[in-house]
Amino acid sequence: AHHLKKLQETEVRKVLVLLLLMGVVAATQSEVKVYMDQMLEQIFVLKPFIASDASFEDPDNSAQISAALTQMAQLSGKIKHEEMISKSGFAVSGAALQQQLEEVVSVFDNGNKGYALWTLRSTLGVCMACHTQLPAVSTRFTAMNADQVLANPFEEAEFLFVIRNFDAAMPLYSKAITGYPGDEVDISDVEQAIYRQLYYYLRVARDPLGLAVALQDGAANTQLPARLREQMERLRAAALRAQDRVYPQFTQSQTAEVRQYAETMMNEELVGDVSLDSPEAAIAALKLSSVLYEYLNAHPDTPLKADILYWLSFCERRYQSMQSLPDLYLRQCVLEHPASPVANQCLADYVDSVTLAFTGSGGTHIPDDVMEELNRMRALVKEQQ
Repeated sequence: AHHLKKLQETEVRKVLVLLLLMGVVAATQSEVKVYMDQMLEQIFVLKPFIASDASFEDPDNSAQISAALTQMAQLSGKIKHEEMISKSGFAVSGAALQQQLEEVVSVFDNGNKGYALWTLRSTLGVCMACHTQLPAVSTRFTAMNADQVLANPFEEAEFLFVIRNFDAAMPLYSKAITGYPGDEVDISDVEQAIYRQLYYYLRVARDPLGLAVALQDGAANTQLPARLREQMERLRAAALRAQDRVYPQFTQSQTAEVRQYAETMMNEELVGDVSLDSPEAAIAALKLSSVLYEYLNAHPDTPLKADILYWLSFCERRYQSMQSLPDLYLRQCVLEHPASPVANQCLADYVDSVTLAFTGSGGTHIPDDVMEELNRMRALVKEQQ
């Protein structure tokens, strides 16, 4: 009887401990939800500015944008990213994302609003690709967006693209191209929509034939400039040629094969910058980026990780008109792999990028906090090399 009583007491203690732990977890989840709700509110404050370059760069909007960006950077530090991000395989650290948002605030307040917008769009893409996998966040986000649809369909498409809702964005981009010059769409919007189609069909969906069909539909619009229609036809022809070329898949042990594939592509097919006038280079950059990203996602512990981060920055920097993350890749390469032989190149490219971000007509003025970060990165690599 005494033994039975002891067992019962032990079981009761276990249950109490379990209930206590469940209470702690529930409290933590509730706290994260509060911060996520606040983050979503700030995203929707910024929505009309994120979707429009002109609105983002309008001085009349600066105070509202700066306040929302600052609030987002502060909230990012309170949200526990690591467990959620680690589930995705492609482990961008929460600290790196927070630093990226802080840099957006600094760059914006120092006047380089175009670069700040480009970086913000890229960073939000990472944030939303992760957080919208949670049903509660995804449902709330969808509901909030349904109540705040932008009047301009192209601008709505831009916002949807930033948050990785490609299924909703792509029909709006197609409409912008085929319906030109309607819906307040200008020719620069059409060109941007084509770049978005390239990104989606080649990097995300891996569907060159789908791209060819979309381009054919767009090129049929006789209201488009003749030169742009010719560019679309050349892109369509290149997409058709690419449809039978597989996206290679590598096992974790095939590091030599991955390196050979990446370096061959970069040396032979990624020459110069990507534009609508370089269809083969555009396809090569997006295909390589897709293969590398998926490999790293599947094998996050690969010894090639530092190299892949550098290669991703290399090929994605060639199509800056699309949403890409070269600076985040470079920062992660340095901070997580300072002893790697490629860390020096990652650091050099990152310093160049940051310097450009804070360079304007009045010269280069890098804020003290940003310069301190660069110096810490330099010291880290020097110490580990």
